[in-house]
Amino acid sequence: MPARPATAAAVATVCLVAAGCSGGGADPAGSPGRHTPRPPAPTREVRNLVLPLDAYTLDGPQVARIVVAQDRLIGSCMARRGFHWPRLPDRGAESWPNRGRYGLIEPEPAKRYGYHPLPDPRSEAAEAWITRREGGLTPKERAAAYGKDGTSGCEKRAERELLRNVPKVDFGRLDRIAEGAYERSRRHPDVTKAFARWSACMRAKGFRYPDPMTANNDPRWKGESPSGTEIATARSDVACKHRTSVVRIWWRTEAELQKRQIRRHATWFARIRVARARYLANVDAHDNA
Repeated sequence: MPARPATAAAVATVCLVAAGCSGGGADPAGSPGRHTPRPPAPTREVRNLVLPLDAYTLDGPQVARIVVAQDRLIGSCMARRGFHWPRLPDRGAESWPNRGRYGLIEPEPAKRYGYHPLPDPRSEAAEAWITRREGGLTPKERAAAYGKDGTSGCEKRAERELLRNVPKVDFGRLDRIAEGAYERSRRHPDVTKAFARWSACMRAKGFRYPDPMTANNDPRWKGESPSGTEIATARSDVACKHRTSVVRIWWRTEAELQKRQIRRHATWFARIRVARARYLANVDAHDNA
């Protein structure tokens, strides 16, 4: 489960700048897949991993609402053109954007999956549903929905409607700020000292890694399923993180670095809040249409 500093800002970039929220990656529909097990519920530690920049991005439930609202606008447009558009089913969504930010931190996922990604049955169901719909479109329906040149059609109309009166903001800059704070936090003296304690704990268990990310991204964990060695390493990793307070120290350090950026660029962050609020207001106006 490779950790990544990238954030929901990447989603915001797509939704607010490119407005391309109609793809299956946003997990818009469906119930868990018939053959894919549900992932373990997040621990309290994961639920409490909230960072200052989270307030400026779009979380999973919000993206799900965006997808449904855009899809309904497409459906209305298609109906006006005399075409049927099977609409995405509504579904609830949860969002734990920082679950893997500091590597593996939960005992149950470590025991069951090692460092492998958690199963995502909702996304699998959504992807299958969208694939079936796309495969059933006639050439005329496809042209009406997406335009012959990819720059027109009902999808683009829906995107423009959701972006009505939304000021343009460089959300890529937000993602860069988040990544910068993450990288600086990794090099902060408090965090590197915690890494050293974690490394000593791991060494006592027979595993030699200089820091948690090295263990997390070990190229040996590339197989389709976790090996016994991977599981043993993952479980020791989680135990040592808890023993040495790595996540608490790292999270606290990164949060402070993010707060500094928000204070330093207060005017720019205020514009992001406006853009986000207006966009979600447009979504709310259409997601029950």
